[in-house]
This record gives sequence, C-alpha cells and structure tokens, in this order.
Amino acid sequence: MRINTLISMVKNRFNRENIYCLAEYWDSKAREHQGDAISMWPNNHLNYHYHREQLSVFEELFPDISGMKVLDVGCGTGRISRYLVQRGANVTGIDFSDETIEVARQKPLRDLCYQVKSVFDLDIQDEFDLVVCWGSVTVACRNRKELHDVLRRLRRSLNATGKLFFLEPVHKGLLHRVLDMDLKEFCEIAKEVGLQPKCVCNLHFWPMRLALSYVHLPRIITTLGYYAGENFMKIFNHKAFGDYKAIIATIIS
Repeated sequence: MRINTLISMVKNRFNRENIYCLAEYWDSKAREHQGDAISMWPNNHLNYHYHREQLSVFEELFPDISGMKVLDVGCGTGRISRYLVQRGANVTGIDFSDETIEVARQKPLRDLCYQVKSVFDLDIQDEFDLVVCWGSVTVACRNRKELHDVLRRLRRSLNATGKLFFLEPVHKGLLHRVLDMDLKEFCEIAKEVGLQPKCVCNLHFWPMRLALSYVHLPRIITTLGYYAGENFMKIFNHKAFGDYKAIIATIIS
C-alpha cells in the first residue's frame, strides 16, 4: 500500500462522522479497492477470518433460513446477500452506493435482487421474516434521532414473527464509527420503537483489529495476529474488547 493511500485512510478515519455516512465515500471505495476490501477492511487476509467468524455466529443463531424473505440492509458488494441465498433464503439487498451495488450485480443469483436505496427511504411494511444489518446502521446514523427513525423503519418491514439481526460496532468514544453511542442507549432506542434486543456475543478483538486492518499484511502475520486476539478474547471473556456486537431483536407484542 502506498504511503499516501495510508495517510488518506487515516485522515478519513478522523473525519469519519462526516464521510462514512455518505454514498460518495463508498462509491470511491468501490473504485479503489478489490474484493471484500470495498466494504470491509483493506487487509483482505483479515477480512477472510472475520467473514468466517461472522458466518459461524450467524449460523448458530439461525440454523435454518430456507424459504425466508430476508432484507440485507447496507448490502455493499453482496457478500452476505449471496451467502443468505445459498442457504435457501429469498433476499433483497439495499445500499445507497450506486457503484457498490454495481459490483454486487456482477454476481447475479436467483432469488436475489438489489436496490439502490438508503435505509432512510425504506418504506416497507410487514414483509420480511428476517432483517440483517451487517455493520450498516452504525455508519448510516449520526445521532439518536436518526437511529430511532431507522429502527422504526426496520421494525415496520418485519412481519409479525420476524426478527432483526445486527452485527454492528456499537461504541461510544474512540472506537465509534459514525454513531457515537453505547450499547445500553442503542438497546433503549430499540425498545422505544417496539423491539426487544438481546446482545448475544462480542466479536473481533479490537486492539488487534486496529493493528491489522488498515495495511495489507502477509497472510501468516495476519493469521497469527488474528488468532492471538481471538484467544485473548476467549480467555478473558470481557465485552470491552469486542469490536462488533451480535444482537438479535424481536418484535414486542
């Protein structure tokens, strides 16, 4: 990676509240990166491990999604949308980045459609069995008001027995993306719109993520670092070290 590219990434990180929530930023990533790095981290070796870990957690929580109607919010390049279809779901993927959606459409599948749409424009009622938000809500929402609006829209899109699955970096302070909010407040707002959230687990040891994610390091170094971080998480089992939170939310009847 060129040094000027790394400097640009660091600058973007410090200005994240103003740019991560813009479609233009993700359009530029679609032009500049390849593979999962478009919507994940520049180090695709690390993305490989995170992808496997994320799917493992999802499969434990949702062992059978065959026949389900699923909405993939902030679908990006279609990484999760394709996985959901391969497991038998009928999937609609939405994202506000035109160029990212164009990348996703290069790998068409039956029972999978993409729409260029912001979550703030979502106006669907009682349609989906499952809504998944994979690192998208904490990037789209800038404050409590916007989160309330988005969660209300997502809740309305679910049918009576539907569920929401969040895999989101919910943080207040240094580690936050755009939404600067702790997990307690996030869950309180979910309840305000009629959702009952439950934090299932924490993923991705954030100190190692910071060390490995921004530079395309050799596979062996990335792999050793990843497993060292995961073992630390297992030994100490402290939620403060998890970068992403896996959350399931059901409709409050």
